[in-house]
Amino acid sequence: MVIYSNLCPHHSQPPSLKKQQEPRPDLSLDKQMLQYVNMKKHLEKKELNRIEKRAIEALAIVPVIRAVSQRIGKDEALAILKEVNQQEAFQRGQNMMRTEGENGMEELVKDVASWGVGGIWKMDVLEQTSTTYFFNVFRCPYYEKYRELGLDEFGVELSCCRDEPFARGFNPRLELVRTKTIMEGADCCDFRYYLHSK
Repeated sequence: MVIYSNLCPHHSQPPSLKKQQEPRPDLSLDKQMLQYVNMKKHLEKKELNRIEKRAIEALAIVPVIRAVSQRIGKDEALAILKEVNQQEAFQRGQNMMRTEGENGMEELVKDVASWGVGGIWKMDVLEQTSTTYFFNVFRCPYYEKYRELGLDEFGVELSCCRDEPFARGFNPRLELVRTKTIMEGADCCDFRYYLHSK
């Protein structure tokens, strides 16, 4: 099953198996801050979807990460960003478990269905049972938004790193195995969720 979210006719064809890399837009710090201010003003009047929230967060935090990188090195700065976002994701998983009252595969599937709201999301569900949920993502709106903002080099630490700790927070028996992501240049993101008995 292939799921399309807000898909327009111009994007009706499946993506190429080999992801085409295009030159990353060269956005200055001033332009990024202006984007942040304009986006924040534009979105203050409506309820934000997850993609919009991540974009605002990225525009606010990346200049800080770049400045910190000058002092402690890029690798260490990115490690800190990743750790903070993983902790937040774990907490979000726990909060969702308490809100839903249930933390099985059905609830996870519902949450995954909301990931693409506000963007173009293409996924192919390979297997869905009470203990497994396997799917591949062929078009990621988070990657596309970060790329639009010139921030895709930070995409793994901003978004991708959250998925595994979120799963653990939502259910300690839930395991996510993923070997590749679009953010890192692959043709798709291969999500494999397993709900273990113990």
